[in-house]
Amino acid sequence: MKKSTIIHVVVMVVAVIAGTMLAIKLNNDQRALIPEKAELAAIPVGGFHKFAADVEWMLFVNYMGSLSTVDESNIEDVIDRLERLIALDPNLDKLYKDGVSSIAIQDPEKSIELLKKACSNSQLQNNSEIPFYTGFVMVQHLKPANYKDAVDYFKMAAERSGGLQEMKRHYWGYYYRTRAKLLAQAENMDERLALAEILYNELQSERFTGAGMDGSSVDVKERLFRALKDIKTPSEDYTPTKQVLDRASEISRKVFADAHLCLNCIQPYGPGESFCSACGTAVQVWGQCGKCHKTIAGAKYCPYCGTAAATK
Repeated sequence: MKKSTIIHVVVMVVAVIAGTMLAIKLNNDQRALIPEKAELAAIPVGGFHKFAADVEWMLFVNYMGSLSTVDESNIEDVIDRLERLIALDPNLDKLYKDGVSSIAIQDPEKSIELLKKACSNSQLQNNSEIPFYTGFVMVQHLKPANYKDAVDYFKMAAERSGGLQEMKRHYWGYYYRTRAKLLAQAENMDERLALAEILYNELQSERFTGAGMDGSSVDVKERLFRALKDIKTPSEDYTPTKQVLDRASEISRKVFADAHLCLNCIQPYGPGESFCSACGTAVQVWGQCGKCHKTIAGAKYCPYCGTAAATK
């Protein structure tokens, strides 16, 4: 071997050793400043853990593509690969969305463990999908479902979603429905009524009253309207009791007094109508002149008798 070649090899070895020592020192310094750094690169590879993570991720994707499914025969190998990836780069967000989610059915406990760590990672604090996946695995794959903890993760996802309105609505939907399941279990209550109660109480909370009123109250009202309508719409697998129907009507009167809804089926009805056109139930007439009783909805004066708009 030529002398120059030996020198080049020695220089490369020294460079790698120096790089590794520098990476270890930087790692220790960063851990002192950022506690979460302890999760990053348990074994720095010459300071190139990001590159190693990308390579490992490509290998993982290829490996997963070779599997027909994740089952008992390969779950341990999949988990081992995931943990190596997380050790190299715990901030790789696609690792949790496309990687950890792949073991949710076969090993939901491990999936939740890895996702919860990611939720606590300050570098991923703006990621709303990871806490949503955490809650989703808890309610869909964990047996028995863990609704109590899932509520917190769905709320975390909604609060992290920022200006992404469609995602925010989606996450809040899971949050309210999961709270309803908890209430229904605790109080042995009709689950649809439990959802209506949750939404009704939310509207009455400080969050939506006085100075705390904001645009999200509109979303809660829409959800409550749909929840009440679901109660009033029996099906082959759902028949509400009279007590449930009466409570739904009571909530409807309190929240939607000015919306002119039929209390029997929660369908809106128009001015001057005495009966609901959807179910035939008698409804409280509105939009009529108080003197001649003709329909004048929206007018300042009755066009038929000239009376000021004292409508009923």
